[in-house]
Amino acid sequence: MSKIKEILKDDNSVLVFDIDGVLAIMEWGEYHHYVADDDIWANMYSNEECYYTEEYVSKKMQDFLKMKNKSRVYIITKAFSQNEANDKMNFAFKYYGIPKENLFYVEDNMEKYKILFEIKKKYPELPNHNLVMIDDTVDVLTSIMDKTPFSTAHISSFLDI
Repeated sequence: MSKIKEILKDDNSVLVFDIDGVLAIMEWGEYHHYVADDDIWANMYSNEECYYTEEYVSKKMQDFLKMKNKSRVYIITKAFSQNEANDKMNFAFKYYGIPKENLFYVEDNMEKYKILFEIKKKYPELPNHNLVMIDDTVDVLTSIMDKTPFSTAHISSFLDI
């Protein structure tokens, strides 16, 4: 029997979220989930615009995080530039109350597992299973499952939590 939902609800757990498709709804294109491709997206950030706005907030995730101790909530997200990372950091802080210093970004999603080890160092007494990565990409979650002793949760676990 899975204990993922128990870990997610446990106030002692340290929760680590992805942004795109997890805390930010993926509705970037008029009729598609994404604007076009990664090159166009990266180019959009060359003029220091902000794209992560209130319309992309997941109300369900916002409600879930409302009562959580935000010092135990982190972000690991992929960003193509420092401008994009800053936009995501401001989004997480403004709409979810996650401290800006709790945001980490990687250039490759498959590197997220390395940041989890850095976060765990801050909580030496925390059982490994109480550090959980929440993502929408199965390959990322499987990589973390294979390379770390930490828990993983797919965003779909929140559909009926």
